[in-house]
Amino acid sequence: MRLYLRKPVVFSALILLALVVSVGPAVVSAQSGPILQLAVPQFLRQSLEGGALDAFEAQNGVQVNLVITGNVGGSPVNDVDGYLETVGEYVTSADVVFVQSNLITPEATRAGLFLDLAPLTSGDPNLNPTDFIPAVWQSFQWDGGVWALPFSTNVVGLSYDAADFDAAGLAYPMSSWTIDDLANAARALAVRGPDGAVTTAGLAIAANNVGLLYRSLTGQLFYDPNTLPANPRLATPELAAFLDTWKTLLDEGVVVMGGGGGADIPSMNVGGNGGGFGGPNANERAIILLPGGTAGLTPSSFAVSAGTQYPELAYELAKFLTMQPELANGFLGVTPARQSLAGIAPTNGGGPGLGGFVSPATQAFVADAIAYALPVSETRFANYVGAALNSMTSQGLDGLSALQQVEATAITNLQTADTARGTTVVAVATPVPPVVLQAGEVSIRLGVGQPQLLIANREAWSAVASEFAANDPQVGDVILDTPAGFGPGGSGDAGMAESFDCFYLNSNSVPSLDLSLVLNLDPFMDTDATFSRTDLVGNALTQVQRDNRTWAFPIMIQPEVLRYDPNQFAAAGVPNPVGGWTLDAFIDALEALKINTGDAAPIALNDGFSSMNLLMLIASYGGLPFDYRTDPPTVNFTDPATVDAIRQVLDLAKNGLIDYSELGAFGGGTTVTAAADNPPILTQTLGAGGGPGGGGGGLFGSGGQQNNQDYLLTMYPSGSLYTPISYNLGTAYISATAQNPDACYRLISTLSQHPELFGATMPARRSLINSPAVAAAQGQDAVDAYNMIDTLMQSPNTVVFPSLFQNVGPLTADTFLTQIWLNRAFDNYVLNDADLATELADAQVFVEGFQGCTAALPPFDPVVQSPQEYFLQFITCATQIDPSLTEFFGAAVGG
Repeated sequence: MRLYLRKPVVFSALILLALVVSVGPAVVSAQSGPILQLAVPQFLRQSLEGGALDAFEAQNGVQVNLVITGNVGGSPVNDVDGYLETVGEYVTSADVVFVQSNLITPEATRAGLFLDLAPLTSGDPNLNPTDFIPAVWQSFQWDGGVWALPFSTNVVGLSYDAADFDAAGLAYPMSSWTIDDLANAARALAVRGPDGAVTTAGLAIAANNVGLLYRSLTGQLFYDPNTLPANPRLATPELAAFLDTWKTLLDEGVVVMGGGGGADIPSMNVGGNGGGFGGPNANERAIILLPGGTAGLTPSSFAVSAGTQYPELAYELAKFLTMQPELANGFLGVTPARQSLAGIAPTNGGGPGLGGFVSPATQAFVADAIAYALPVSETRFANYVGAALNSMTSQGLDGLSALQQVEATAITNLQTADTARGTTVVAVATPVPPVVLQAGEVSIRLGVGQPQLLIANREAWSAVASEFAANDPQVGDVILDTPAGFGPGGSGDAGMAESFDCFYLNSNSVPSLDLSLVLNLDPFMDTDATFSRTDLVGNALTQVQRDNRTWAFPIMIQPEVLRYDPNQFAAAGVPNPVGGWTLDAFIDALEALKINTGDAAPIALNDGFSSMNLLMLIASYGGLPFDYRTDPPTVNFTDPATVDAIRQVLDLAKNGLIDYSELGAFGGGTTVTAAADNPPILTQTLGAGGGPGGGGGGLFGSGGQQNNQDYLLTMYPSGSLYTPISYNLGTAYISATAQNPDACYRLISTLSQHPELFGATMPARRSLINSPAVAAAQGQDAVDAYNMIDTLMQSPNTVVFPSLFQNVGPLTADTFLTQIWLNRAFDNYVLNDADLATELADAQVFVEGFQGCTAALPPFDPVVQSPQEYFLQFITCATQIDPSLTEFFGAAVGG
């Protein structure tokens, strides 16, 4: 089996897709038979490697190459041309492609992008359609064609909190409910504040499930079954009345579109597996069929490209894949599509799939739901219902007018697809032949531990690798690859060292690394005429050293920064913080910006996982609850200066100047103040996300908002005593088993000189910060911020805080755990008006007891135990000191 990676592209609001550029190569054996290409996302790779396809290859005399893609998705509703172009590029990447219901639609099939499998399924004596769950089997069948073969599915139902119904004196939901019953329950269950305004909706539903709910309630289709191919039929009085009612419920706030996450989740939820995953106590909620007595499906499947040269073999491969327990009982679904595979564990040693991680109530619901489920084919064109709702909100249309509008759009989109069918030639890209090494040449396997970084920026990586191989006196080929997954040969340190000659990680593993896995880099650095240790910014070099040796090459810095919108600053009369800002200037800016953001906070500061951003701001005020300048960090919650600094920052939250959500719930708690939808200021760890600019551009800040390109970079405010910074370090290593370590070093040294490979991140080499390439790619504001960071890293007043994206290994366990008690003190002060000094003193007692317990733990020894086993000892210490945490950690401590 051979591996390829395809470069993704981004169209409008679509997520990453596969492009028809063949790259590689990887090592392959001689193969005279046909070569089939199979496109799957990175997360399915491990299920298909390790011999999973050997039997198919041997039986059919073929070779199967994996084409690893980014996540594929999209919708034809608002941009059918972009959607068809995207799907067209995807189906040219491989003969067989992984699909879900959001990708394979009537628009795509009428455009001729997928092969109709009906002639093959109907003539296959070895195919047993009755083995499939009927509704799942029928999900990708329409217009007389069979468009995909499913292997697993999730189900959609209604979950509810029985206790909430009891408290409201309501009868529990029933499948016989009408829209009026659902509306009355949503109104009765909605939580209201003292002013009568709804604070928590009674019902949450994903936008793409609104049409499904209507179909379940009424039995009405969204297409005309008497036409072939079927045409959309959306502008009906019944659907219009439903949408008018739904819009009223949305306006009242008793229904919310989306998952309704957080601690105060709505009492009812229409979602995947009945909303049985996610949210506090989700597995304690009852789950039933949708009102109307049906359930929805979200199958995962394989389709065949219309451009394949081997339709029969491609069909056989797709069929073969539906019979593999590794896929059918993997994590993509709660039940296999084939009934004969129910309960069969994956042969690769994997777990029981999602079905093994849901509550008994959810398992019972799944068993019931598949008997009453609606095939996806019966809800086709339902995605236009959500578009109609959007038009009702944005344009003020009534239900019928909005439906007439989207029905016309749907018809036009299908006409566009029909036209494309006659003008588009679909051809699967030819596999790239392997490189033939010349006498004396060697190949190097380079692993990139962040798969999306390589997939998203493959052309740039390939160009650098090719140039290196062309100019290096020893290397004839650089094989770029990503880890298959977790476990042996996977993305862990041991797996990377085992699989590759050299490898790049998006974090610094040196503190917890088994040093026998990698080589000491000092001998290579000492003889590298192109490298100077003084060229590395700040203390980047010392962070990759242990035992006075250097074990990794610092490649890039992922700093925690603030991004601000100069347009909103100008509107509020606030000067741009060019060159940073003082604490007074920062507070003045928040107060001025608050005038325009109203009840919402002008800054999205809360990362939803830790209090680290708050701790950095507290340092600006002169307080260090944790002094990270010492090892281990010095804990002093009760120092008067620290107490005062904490109070000033938390008062900003109480006054609505910064956003604040309950920290003790780890992103699922009560929100005191929410950030504006497009806040003037937000936090961001550069390179931690998956946006444009190399897949590591990190265009998502702590509040989850997408950063507009107009947002500029600056740093946290400087205080009179301390200036806080935080950053993560991207690092490269040479495996201890590398056959050509000198060549590996030359390669990773070359990588360190190409910051464009790593997206919107800061080069670790000072000489590259002011390069024209960095300014052109990231903007002069980024260059200014990087120079500021370099200066701050050398300042004695700077305090470096741990990065949220650092490895949470055994050596950093207490960094995470000791924050629990401080977070609880913060919550009690902000949410309950508790006495701050008392809360902090109590937290100090718990932390000191915890540190006393952990001090007795033996040093981490990877030979004796895994990092997870070692980390469990820290959790045990925490629960011994504070038994109230036993429920918080749950099964980890046997509670």
